[in-house]
Amino acid sequence: MSQDSLRVVIADDHSVVRQGIRGVLEQVDGLEVVGEAGDGAEALSMVSELSPDVVVLDVNMPEKSGLEVTMQLREDAHPARVLILSMHDDPEYVLQAVRSGADGYVLKDVSPAELRDAVAAVHEGRDYFTARVTQQLSVALRKEIEEEQLRTRLGSLTNREREVLLLVAEGLTNREIGEQLEISPRTVETHRERVMGKLRIRTVAGLTRFVVEHGLDDA
Repeated sequence: MSQDSLRVVIADDHSVVRQGIRGVLEQVDGLEVVGEAGDGAEALSMVSELSPDVVVLDVNMPEKSGLEVTMQLREDAHPARVLILSMHDDPEYVLQAVRSGADGYVLKDVSPAELRDAVAAVHEGRDYFTARVTQQLSVALRKEIEEEQLRTRLGSLTNREREVLLLVAEGLTNREIGEQLEISPRTVETHRERVMGKLRIRTVAGLTRFVVEHGLDDA
């Protein structure tokens, strides 16, 4: 890390946690913790007043969450780099942090050395995510991609194909579906095959499971 002065603001609603973070960071030569905030609103005010280089934010805080603070700083085009320090490794938290504009995300069980490395990294313009957080981010992104693909596949179904899909999931035979929709069993079979092709599902049981898992039977 450069020996130039590095100004840090810490925001966490637990004073003991803030003191611990301060103690860890102030072991770095040239680093100064210029402020501590106990909630999100105070953090925003403090960052505006003190112009720190790095803001270390908890996710869950009164008034405004760490993610809301991050988004506000980005909307205001504030140059401070943001490091999220949280106990949560849920994929959605991590993904929301990235979308909010955080430069890094580490968990509260990291070693003091890694916390100092994370602050140094974001200060130098690099993103920093611990290994477990990176894994969770990958999970969240993969889930998002799968959901988008699902929406695309569902969107490709015609209204008639949706009707056939739901009736198949109810356990009706081709003949029963045909009677209900006033079409021939052969036409029902054609629609069912098209649905299977579009959804990439090979069995009737798979179609039924798909409908239940995605709540289509409640639509």
